[in-house]
Amino acid sequence: MKANFRLMAVTLTLLSASLAGCLGGDDSSSSEYSGPINLVVFYDSTSGMIETSVNNGQQGPTTGVELSFDFADSTSDDGSITKIMLDPDDGSDPIEADPSDDAVISYTWMTHGVFEITLSAEDDEGNSHSIEVSIRIDMHIVWTESNTASSAMSFDVTPDCEDGEPLADRITISSTVENPTSGGWFGGGANSDVTWTLLNPSDEEIATNSGTVGDGQAQTWDYTSRDTVEGLWKINIEVAENGDDVNVNNDVTIAYAEGTEDAVNPRTE
Repeated sequence: MKANFRLMAVTLTLLSASLAGCLGGDDSSSSEYSGPINLVVFYDSTSGMIETSVNNGQQGPTTGVELSFDFADSTSDDGSITKIMLDPDDGSDPIEADPSDDAVISYTWMTHGVFEITLSAEDDEGNSHSIEVSIRIDMHIVWTESNTASSAMSFDVTPDCEDGEPLADRITISSTVENPTSGGWFGGGANSDVTWTLLNPSDEEIATNSGTVGDGQAQTWDYTSRDTVEGLWKINIEVAENGDDVNVNNDVTIAYAEGTEDAVNPRTE
């Protein structure tokens, strides 16, 4: 009986040891980097908003999101750091630099998404080490068209990161239709009956709105969709027959969930 008890105790001990990792035991040391490079990178921001515009079919200026990464404190126990690198995860080639010339790498994202960027350092013995940092880039579009009775705006909600994930958290729309005063000295202009329609890439109607815009007046439709799918979305605006031509101002934001980016790591003096 004592022999059976000892056997049971040994079996339970081995089983407990095998489950320690599953139950929260600390085995992180096996996955930690143990090489000679101490990769230290400072960065003040991990998110931003691209600003772009389209006016009467003409693409306006686009201001991307520039972020900077400071490798100056990175060292190697085997020698000198001779190369630093940033892979932006947007399909562009990685950026390489010699830290003896400039230890800061800056990059400007021109497309939206949550990017898993890779920051790397290599020493003169060929040793290398890298880390990943999540960067969130949203996009804001101002789209305008003048004197129109039929307006169609399209915008791409596809994230530009290489794995295509995550999808945008929301699309926020603020569309203003203005019916300019046209009567002059000879009487007022006509009212304009307007219909807004938001379509997803499958041309499925996601939302619609309608209203009557008086002469010299304006009306705004605000809408947020969280049922996002990748591809080209459309905002169609139609003025009913006998209405005046209108001016359209669409303000569209493609935004990803706050917190999908990593925390900042600023240099503290």
